[in-house]
Amino acid sequence: MASLSNGIIVNSRDDLDAIQGMPQHAEFMDMLKGSIYRLEKDDVAKTWVVVKDASLIEQFGFLLKDFTDVTPPELPTYVPPPSKVPQAVSMRQARLALLGAGLLQSVADAVAAMPGIEGDAARIEWEYAREVRRDSALLASLANALQMTDAQLDALFTEGAAL
Repeated sequence: MASLSNGIIVNSRDDLDAIQGMPQHAEFMDMLKGSIYRLEKDDVAKTWVVVKDASLIEQFGFLLKDFTDVTPPELPTYVPPPSKVPQAVSMRQARLALLGAGLLQSVADAVAAMPGIEGDAARIEWEYAREVRRDSALLASLANALQMTDAQLDALFTEGAAL
C-alpha cells in the first residue's frame, strides 16, 4: 500500500490503472522504479553490493522489461562499522587480562628490559598510568616485543573491558 499526494492510496494494479494520466500515477511509477535496486553493506567483503529485486514491481503486475530506463545506483564509499574493541582499559583490567592470558610476567619482563630513557619512561608508565590505550606507543612496543598480532591485542582489550 502506498499513500500518494492528495491522499490517493494504491493497493493494487487496478488502483494504479485508475489514476492513469494523473501526476500521482507518475509518482507511483517512479516509486516502483526506485524499488528495483537496493544497496546492501557487506562488512565481510568491505564493500557495498547492488541487489536487483523485482518483488515490488511484480506485485503490481510489472516485469523488469517494463522499466528499461532503470540503472543500478553507484556504490557509496564503504565505511566500516565502529570497532567493538575498547580503545582503553584501566591498568587493573589490563593486568588481569594479561594474567588470564598467561602474559603478565612476559610483559613485566619486557618492560624491565627496555633500555635507556625510553625504558625508564615505559617503566613509569607501566607502574603509574591509570589506563592502557590501544593506540599507545608503549603498547605497540610491547606487542612487537612479544610478537602479538592486532587480533590478539583486540582480544585482550575486549577481555580486559569485561573485568
